[in-house]
Amino acid sequence: MPEIALALDVENEKTAYQILDEIDEKIIVKIGYSLFIRYGKDIVKNVRDRGFKIFLDLKLHDIPNTVYNGVKAATELQADYLTIHTLGGLDMIKKAVEAKEGSNLKLLGVTILTSHSEDYVNYIGSSYSLESLALKLAKEGVLTGLDGIVCSSHEVRLLKSEIQKPFIAVVPGIRLNTDSKDDQTRVATPSQAVQNGADILVIGRPILNSENKNEVIRKIKAIIDEAKLIS
Repeated sequence: MPEIALALDVENEKTAYQILDEIDEKIIVKIGYSLFIRYGKDIVKNVRDRGFKIFLDLKLHDIPNTVYNGVKAATELQADYLTIHTLGGLDMIKKAVEAKEGSNLKLLGVTILTSHSEDYVNYIGSSYSLESLALKLAKEGVLTGLDGIVCSSHEVRLLKSEIQKPFIAVVPGIRLNTDSKDDQTRVATPSQAVQNGADILVIGRPILNSENKNEVIRKIKAIIDEAKLIS
């Protein structure tokens, strides 16, 4: 059954803990640059001690040995998920996969950020369309050993049909109403994402900005359950 990952994109640990202490529902918590750079392993431990799975969204992209060391450090933190950039190349991905051996860490490859549009492929000088580039990166990443792929809802169905190996599809850019895009360009509702094949829905503002976070989470879970039945 698809899961919810709360994007804990807040400025400080006090706010983060206040939010998490309001939440009774068991979900994944995504920790990004802002909190991790400020509070490091302490915030990972404190979130994990509250009973949440840890999703470190650090998007590692460096020379293979440096990424190897970063992934190894994430296993020591007992993170459940960690993102790396598939644009880092096959040698980098191989070293990342090697580093997590013997752990429960799931490596997630980021293809094309949901803030990018077709202008991005022109910017990097690629002859691929946005969709084709996402497919190429995802396929090579999964076949090299990645556990999952981070992509927009618009690409999930294609990736699942074209990649002949099971993988976790992680979809950010989830909005309860797609009229609200904020800084994203390719968004989807929970129902759309699940029907397209998403396994983990990354949701931030719709939960963070709500007065009753448990109620919103339960509402999203109900939408997921319904969408799964008809997908």
